[in-house]
Amino acid sequence: MSNPAASMDFADMEPDDARNLIAAAAIPTLDLVKLAKIEPTPKRFVIPKLAPAGEVTLFTGPGGAGKSLLAQQLATALAAGTPTLGFDIAQSTAIYITCEDDAEQLHWRQAHICKSLAVKMDSLAGSLHLASLRGGLDNALALQPSHGEFQLTPVYKGLEAQIHRTGAMFVALDNVAHLFAGNENDRGDVTRFVNALNRMAGETGAAILLLGHPNKSGDSYSGSTAWLNAVRSQITIDHNPETDVRLLNLNKANYGRKGETLRFIWHDWAFVLESDLPANNAQALRETVQASADNALFLACLRERVRQKRAVSEKQSSSYAPKVFASMAESKRIGTTRLEAAMERLFRINAIERGEMGWDDGHRHPVIGLRETAGVRAGNTSAANAGDYP
Repeated sequence: MSNPAASMDFADMEPDDARNLIAAAAIPTLDLVKLAKIEPTPKRFVIPKLAPAGEVTLFTGPGGAGKSLLAQQLATALAAGTPTLGFDIAQSTAIYITCEDDAEQLHWRQAHICKSLAVKMDSLAGSLHLASLRGGLDNALALQPSHGEFQLTPVYKGLEAQIHRTGAMFVALDNVAHLFAGNENDRGDVTRFVNALNRMAGETGAAILLLGHPNKSGDSYSGSTAWLNAVRSQITIDHNPETDVRLLNLNKANYGRKGETLRFIWHDWAFVLESDLPANNAQALRETVQASADNALFLACLRERVRQKRAVSEKQSSSYAPKVFASMAESKRIGTTRLEAAMERLFRINAIERGEMGWDDGHRHPVIGLRETAGVRAGNTSAANAGDYP
């Protein structure tokens, strides 16, 4: 490649100005003449749609949603070269490193993942590398002192060497809270850390999956927006605890189609597509999903009536809740029978109760009717999830 600085006259420049100009001009540029003769190739994905090769993908979701399990399952499928969750995956070496789970938990999950994928565990030797750093006091990949130079740690260098040594094309790092020693709200700290991982991914060609948690404000990442800006790919996982259904969302995709969603279910300590469930399990799931959705519709109707200060009752009368709700748009016209069943379920899980509604009848007598329980209204009990089916 040509260097523009070579043809410049620096005789009349101040030394510092000349050095700065030379440094700026020394940035290598693409040879467009050469590239014009080469057919460009699209970005290669180690895991279709989810994990581009040579890039860092940020993978976030609330605790208990299944990030760790999914990352280990994807690593296993890669090592075995077997499909999972509808992805056709070419065989390649994979690494999964956790800072949160011990070796026994890794073994437990691995046994169930292998069973689900019909893979013998010993057949993965050499192609799947699992490691637990739980309890380590120096797991950070980089050090960022408040006054000093950004430094890569021995852990970073060891990981990079392991990727080169094994030829791994997929690396899952679980999770960022243990591996990042800087201030998650400092854009500089975050950008330097992610850039270090981007460099590792670029130099090794591996797809790096970096697991993290969302923040309490509802953002899909915790800390500075630099987390999202510094990566080219981000996926999130959502969990409905009533049904164990997960939704994997492709939120940022510079190399693919943004906004795609994959739906799957937790079954016997592994994730499977609903279509792959045994018939009896699939039927039970459909019934649970419908029940959860009906509960949500019942509560939506109840909230609207409470907002209007128009009480309903659980007893047969002109204000009988299922009958009143059946004609409301909020019920999606599911009918009185399903609304009656939803009311019984919500009573059973203590999500609704009969009590004072908080207004009077015009004669200083408190109105009594059907209401959500105090804990559910505050969002403090599991019953509150009765209406959270996505």
